Amino acid sequence: MQKGILTLLVGLLVVSSGCVGLITGETVEFDSTPASVSDSALEETGYEQAIADEQTIERTVTVAGQERTIRVTNHIRQYERGIDLGPVGEVNAGRFIVFSTPSATVAGQSLNPAASWSNERLVEEVASRNDQINDVQFERNRSVDALGESREVAVFSGTTTIEGQDVDVLLHLTSFEHEGDVIVAVAVYPERLDDREGDRVETLLGGLSHSGN
Repeated sequence: MQKGILTLLVGLLVVSSGCVGLITGETVEFDSTPASVSDSALEETGYEQAIADEQTIERTVTVAGQERTIRVTNHIRQYERGIDLGPVGEVNAGRFIVFSTPSATVAGQSLNPAASWSNERLVEEVASRNDQINDVQFERNRSVDALGESREVAVFSGTTTIEGQDVDVLLHLTSFEHEGDVIVAVAVYPERLDDREGDRVETLLGGLSHSGN
């Protein structure tokens, strides 16, 4: 899941960035700041941080017949919770991923298409580039407070394979701009745990922090 989101957002940002620095021959750099979940929210939900990564990706693009360089720095945090899946025992089947990517604004215009995409459009793109979650279907929208505002969270159903066992899952996704970055948060967990795990996702979203650029 995290690889699919990363490839999607960075790839589209690179493709759409034929602007200022690229035309003048300069290397164009776009940096994000990390978004993370507070310790109190993690303690309340039982989730633990599994990944804290900064990824700087550099690409060479051709503009007006000339090669130019673009450099994008993104941050990702992944949190996991052990869930008992019966025959296969307890595995980290509850996952919460928060990804920050620069909105890449030049002259007041955002170059990152994810800044204007709906949750439905974003999850379609992620699913099309990721073979871990299949048969993704929209279920409903919900509103959750995150980083000082009410955010629309889209809920999708799907299927995945965990330890060789087919599992029906729910996927919660929200994306929004905050302090110069686009924040994408994704939660995935077994569908049979919807009531309690959905409440945990709300707590994790409410516990997000992001200082911005």
